[in-house]
Parts: sequence; structure tokens; C-alpha cells
Amino acid sequence: MLIKRIQTVLVIILTLNMVHALDCPADSAYHIDEQIQLGDGSPNPNYGQLIATGLCACLDFGTQLEISDTTVKLTVIMVDNEPIRGVQMDFVHNAPGLLVYAGMGSIEKGEKLENVTDENGASSSMNLLANDTGDTVRVMAYSTNRAQTAGDGQVGTLFFLTYGIPPDGLASLPDSISFHINNCLLAGTSLYPPRNVICTYPDSLNPVSFEVTLGTYLVDSQLPTEFELNQNYPNPFNPSTKINFAIPEVSDVRLNIYNLLGQTVITLVEDQLAPGRYEIKWNGLDASNQQVASGVYFYELKTDKFIAREKMLFLR
Repeated sequence: MLIKRIQTVLVIILTLNMVHALDCPADSAYHIDEQIQLGDGSPNPNYGQLIATGLCACLDFGTQLEISDTTVKLTVIMVDNEPIRGVQMDFVHNAPGLLVYAGMGSIEKGEKLENVTDENGASSSMNLLANDTGDTVRVMAYSTNRAQTAGDGQVGTLFFLTYGIPPDGLASLPDSISFHINNCLLAGTSLYPPRNVICTYPDSLNPVSFEVTLGTYLVDSQLPTEFELNQNYPNPFNPSTKINFAIPEVSDVRLNIYNLLGQTVITLVEDQLAPGRYEIKWNGLDASNQQVASGVYFYELKTDKFIAREKMLFLR
């Protein structure tokens, strides 16, 4: 008799160093000038006026969340059309109590903050920290020696923000988790003191939602003695289907979905798995969270010692 329990979570896609295109033309950013006095102490003639503050910088989130049994990791990407000297922003999500930063989360620099220089082009560094303020997580990056990003107009990872999942909270995660940013500040270098050059980012009017796909581990009194890949159920399906497979030994496992042209639609599993029986749900979305077209698809289970492929039909 099978006893069904959540044992682990298998991520939709684990490769988070992939970043999608972020459209951020090198236009001027405009903001209300809130500086009351100039550097010499005289009144600022532009106070309260809309002024050009530098070339646009833009933010977005990576295409996927990375979900484990204890954490959810969000990737923040940036295009900086001019060098950035400082970062401040507040992160908000729709899973209060289920995603927790205080005492459970962490933050990690991405390539944009790892590869910074001082004003003379010498390698430098920025401090990066995050604080839980109750409803939000405030992230700040700053330097005491005027370090700045490359300002190369290229998309890259700014940082990774990881939330903890409280014990027994994994099964309570919603089908989708949305994130947005409040009070976003990217301090450019065109003016001094540095002014905000952010032009676009996922704000409260434009949040980004991620589908949450959980893998269910089925525990038997006896472990499987051979590799298995079973027919998905239901088949045909809409809106989702389940794929069951068995692993008799510790294995590096990939479970891919392909279209009729042999192109990879999405990677459902890419992980080292313990022996056991697994059930993975596919909701008919591709790697960009877009609904796939009706038609025939193939799913393939591949390890170092086993490979098998089955056919399924999605109907819209």
C-alpha cells in the first residue's frame, strides 16, 4: 500500500542563470527634483520640477523561481544603460506567512554587483544587505568608495533573494506566487548626488506571477528494483496531467517535455534523486510560462543508466 506524502519539491526549471530579454532603451529617466539645496548650500532652482536624471535602468525578474523543500529563490535582473552606484527597493509577495525572510532567508550578489569598479576603473565591491520590515523585504546595495556597475546596457543578474519556507508550509504554497517591487531606487552617475534612473520594474500595477509545480514523492514499503516511466494520467489532458516514474538508485535525473519537432518545451526535473517513486504534475506551460498549443507532446526520462520516452496529447 502506498503512503502519499510530500517528501521533496522538484523545480519547474532549476537553471536560473538563464535570463530573458529585457527591453530597456537608453532613454533619459525623469524624476521630480527633491533636492532642496545645492552642494554649496544655495537654494536648488529645480526643486519640485521634473528633471532628466540620467540614462534609464530597468529591472525584471528571472523567468523561473527555484523552489526546494525549505526555500524559494527569486532572481532579479537589470539592464543598466549608465553605471549604477546604489540600489534600494522593497519586495512584496502574495504568500504571507509561507515565504519568510527574517531568520530564514538570504541574499546573494549577481554578476552585476560582483563586477563593479571605482571611478578610475579599478576593481571594487559593493555591500549588499536585506532586512525584513514586516510586510516587505528591503534590499540595499551601496559602497563607501563610489563603486559602480559597468553601465554596459546589457541584461544581467543583479542579485538572488531567497525566502525560507516554514516547516509544513511547503504543501500550503499557492498554485502561483506573485512578486512586485515598491519604492525602487537605482542611483545613477550622471548627476551628483546620484539621482534615480529607474524607468521600468515590476511594480504593484504590474506584478509577476510564477506557477508553482510541486513533485509528490510516493513512499512504498519496498523501494523500486528497476527504472520505470509510466503513461501520464489523464491523457488526453487539459489543463494538467501527472507523470509517474521510479528510480531504484541514487541518480541524476532529467525529465523533459518535447514537441513534435524535437524541441525542448520545458524541463520538469533536473536533479539528483534518491531511490523512490515520483509523481510530477505538468500544467501545460512552457519554459516562459506560456500555454502550449494543442497537439502531441513527448516526455522523456533520462539518467546515466536509463532512458525512456512516452507520448501524450494536450487538448485546449
